[in-house]
Amino acid sequence: MGLFFVLLGLTGSILVFDHAIDEWLNPDILLTQGQGEKQPIQSIIDAAESAYPGDRKATSATVPRVENGVWTVWFTGGTREHRTFTAVHVDPYTAEVTGQRVWGEDLMTWIYRLHFRLLGGSVGGIIVGVLGLLILISLLSGIYLWWPLLKSGIRAAIAIRSGPRFNYDLHKSVGAFTAVFLLVITFTGVYMEFPTVFRDVISKFAATTEGPRRLKSAPSENGEGITLDEAIEIASQRFPNARLDHLHPPRREDGVYEVAFRQSDEVQRSYGRTQVFLDRYSGEIVAVRNPEEETAADIFFAWQFPLHNGEAFGLFGRWVVFVLGLTPAILYVTGVVIWWRKRTSRTRHQQRRTVVETEVREPVAVG
Repeated sequence: MGLFFVLLGLTGSILVFDHAIDEWLNPDILLTQGQGEKQPIQSIIDAAESAYPGDRKATSATVPRVENGVWTVWFTGGTREHRTFTAVHVDPYTAEVTGQRVWGEDLMTWIYRLHFRLLGGSVGGIIVGVLGLLILISLLSGIYLWWPLLKSGIRAAIAIRSGPRFNYDLHKSVGAFTAVFLLVITFTGVYMEFPTVFRDVISKFAATTEGPRRLKSAPSENGEGITLDEAIEIASQRFPNARLDHLHPPRREDGVYEVAFRQSDEVQRSYGRTQVFLDRYSGEIVAVRNPEEETAADIFFAWQFPLHNGEAFGLFGRWVVFVLGLTPAILYVTGVVIWWRKRTSRTRHQQRRTVVETEVREPVAVG
């Protein structure tokens, strides 16, 4: 369990800055040198659909993450049992495709699969969730064992001394400083492995908001409708101060546009949760989801991922989580050393005791 904790911690530290690392490793695909006027978003989608094999339509598109970033247009493929998600990257200035990748096959998304589900699909997710619960128990037991040391003073509780007690003190002090934070990160990780379970339980005690379902566009006599850019413009009027985050074009004749924004007070910074749904023909807004109108339970759900990767507290929070991801390795190594020394000590004590008992039982030969 400790080894898995180390693995999850180290991969988690990497994923705190996954997009920045990915852009550093793959600048030709994810960054652009373009300048000037940007292309219409509809042209971005058209370019991606032309480059993607087959005749599938785009399922979503995400705005550039950074100023010199590219659009990411997503396509769903494969079978119902084995879905594939392909990202087609498009330069916002030239509408040229810079590359495409299948999610889970490039380095950073492979690490995400390893961190989230140990590369084992839904079964791997259950294993990670159960491991998370066991780690929570381990962290709580560590706090329980450390707490009595406070009776001897704060120095005894957190001091790190050299010599034979160094590993014990390092284990004790690192655990004392990080346990509460690790509890939060581990709990949020367990939540993300079993979100349905948490939502079902919490919804029995608190009101939750369900997203709009089965939205359809009204039939049009001539079949003509608004463009994607027009849909974005209409939706922007509903939230003029919000930042465009991602969008979902209609995939059926009666489908709707979904335009998502991120408002400045949203706790999750990497994904906008403000949604506007529009009729694809008339441009009428048929539904809106505004995080500012959500319930306490909705807010609890919304905080889980931003707490897990630290983005709830900006760059400082990310660096805190990055460092915390390294601490399981320290706790594991020092814990194993402490265990091994105690095991060796017990073995030697048992051997000495056996020798003494043998000498007592056996008569001493008299020459």
